Amino acid sequence: MLRQDVANSGVTCPPRHHEETSFLDGRFSALGWLSSTSGRLGVPMLDRVTERRRAAQLARHYRDQEGLAIAQIARRLGRAEATIKSYLYDPTGDKAREVKARYRGVCRGCGAPTAPRNGKGDAYAFCKRCHPGAMAPEWTPERVRDAMRTWRARYGAAPSSYDWSRTHARRRGGEALNRLHAGEWPAPSTVIDRYGSWAAALADAFGDA
Repeated sequence: MLRQDVANSGVTCPPRHHEETSFLDGRFSALGWLSSTSGRLGVPMLDRVTERRRAAQLARHYRDQEGLAIAQIARRLGRAEATIKSYLYDPTGDKAREVKARYRGVCRGCGAPTAPRNGKGDAYAFCKRCHPGAMAPEWTPERVRDAMRTWRARYGAAPSSYDWSRTHARRRGGEALNRLHAGEWPAPSTVIDRYGSWAAALADAFGDA
């Protein structure tokens, strides 16, 4: 049945005597033969899905018709034993794709799939393109300076590194967290990266005052 299926695709199976003699010394594999002859015989190169289906057909043939064990089939096809098991259990790969899909999420921004994080139902809320901050303008010294001045004008004092620390704001809660969420402020590490120290950033924004 396998040979008929492959024949219908335009590719003839390798001669049995070739399989029996060449598999032993490791110079030949059925999958390698299928891929290499497809171009020479004028058959379009196999895409991944088609190649997996052909490999699954060969694996089933060797198991059902020739009674080979998983390890023997793996040697013949030049694949790992786990791969052969997946061929037999999931010939098209649809089951594996369904499992992966259950762990993905949907981007709140554009609806594209998002990557899983820590298990089923815990995917990222945004894709990389739509993730908040992905397209945000860079925090230049000018922007940091303006942010510090805006903070002082709004709250009556220059910001401290604790004011702009999300970790400390969450711990303090209340007004500290509300202030942090009420505007767009750079992280303390960003300020120090730009100026070398928090004091230097304050000096740039407010002089000696």
